[in-house]
Amino acid sequence: MKATDASLTSIPRFERGRRAFVALSVALFAAVAACTERSPSGPDDSQLPTEPVTVTLQLDWDDFASNLQVYGGYGGPSEMSTAIVARSFGGMESRTLLRFGSFPTSATVRDSASGSLRPDTALTFISAYVVVLFDTIASTNTGPVTLALGETLENWDEASVDWANAVDTVGGQQPWSQPGGGAVLPITTRDWERSVGDSVAFFLNPAQIARWKGAPDSIRSARIDVLTDGHRLELGGAALRLVAISAADPDTTLILTVATTAVTFIYDPPAAPPADGIRIGGAPAWRSVLDVALPATLSGPPALCAAVGCPFALEPRNVTYAALGLRGRRPPDAYQPTDTITFDVRAVLSRAALPKSPLGNSLVQQGGSRVPPEIFGALEGTMVDIPITAFVQGFLAGPDPAGRIPSNTLALLSGPEPESFTFGEFFGPRGPNAPVLKLILTASPPLELR
Repeated sequence: MKATDASLTSIPRFERGRRAFVALSVALFAAVAACTERSPSGPDDSQLPTEPVTVTLQLDWDDFASNLQVYGGYGGPSEMSTAIVARSFGGMESRTLLRFGSFPTSATVRDSASGSLRPDTALTFISAYVVVLFDTIASTNTGPVTLALGETLENWDEASVDWANAVDTVGGQQPWSQPGGGAVLPITTRDWERSVGDSVAFFLNPAQIARWKGAPDSIRSARIDVLTDGHRLELGGAALRLVAISAADPDTTLILTVATTAVTFIYDPPAAPPADGIRIGGAPAWRSVLDVALPATLSGPPALCAAVGCPFALEPRNVTYAALGLRGRRPPDAYQPTDTITFDVRAVLSRAALPKSPLGNSLVQQGGSRVPPEIFGALEGTMVDIPITAFVQGFLAGPDPAGRIPSNTLALLSGPEPESFTFGEFFGPRGPNAPVLKLILTASPPLELR
């Protein structure tokens, strides 16, 4: 067992007290009064519990961990609340697919003659536009980019669609006529610059409005592309807005909203598994799994032995803090985070069932450990702590009263999953940036009789 970076700090727990003895006889009182030295058999300060000490340890990878594995394929783009469009960004292409609900068949309007509210089914749609919201922080463009909206001409399955296939389910596979979303019917293009707003509107011509009004849901869908090279944009939402006139109140213009029934994105090429290192996040999401094995006793470092004696039996009550120390690493440019990555840690309940093993409850504070994007870029190599105190204490406690052995396998993942198209990476077990285990132990030195 290797250990480095040890320090000791005394922590007072209670004030030492003195015990008074009541004389039981005149003879004993006289003997004690005449004595100038303490009785060797009587209690004094040296027999009271000594002050506890706090020891900070840092264990190298080989002293606490093994069997690092990275698994991918958890969830998919359709489960995210955002979508991605990209063109020649780090060698990646991405397009967003939208599907809209049915046009409304009626609206509540005020009758111009009676002044009362009533439903009107005689609506005339005079204009329509698709409004798209963008995340100005997560989008990479610093100037204007050109976006294109086109109607998709092939049916696609929201949950399984990818760059090569419109449908890829257990029931069958249906490739696109052209990779990347097949052929589209062009609708319009628009320029967008994040410094002037977070949305853009694509206006539909009358023929497109009429086509979508009477079309089945599978036809009323669209694809958004970015036509400017070298950018990745993140969409935060979209809707179809209809501008209508009512026969009951022709002087009033109505704006009706048709929500999306499906939003997803397709991209190429898919991310390759890391040759080494730790990866979390992405869509589909990545998880990193490792085994933890702490020693039952510690024989160092010297500062620990000097304070509490060695070998030192490591018990759950001694562990006041435990954390994985991970150093951030820059992922491929296409997946470089531009926003915070939320880190979660859970026990793997059945290692043999990986990659589909059930996981235990979160071991980090509610909301997860949030890691800023700079850790995976400009501040590459910076160490971040991922607390796992409860896991280490449970491991050291051994079997529970029912004889169940606690898991010694951890899963590192994003929370929620999938959270973001981008992912976070950390250096692996080999090299100067390898993960470490940070421990803060509290223990009392052994009693001594003097």
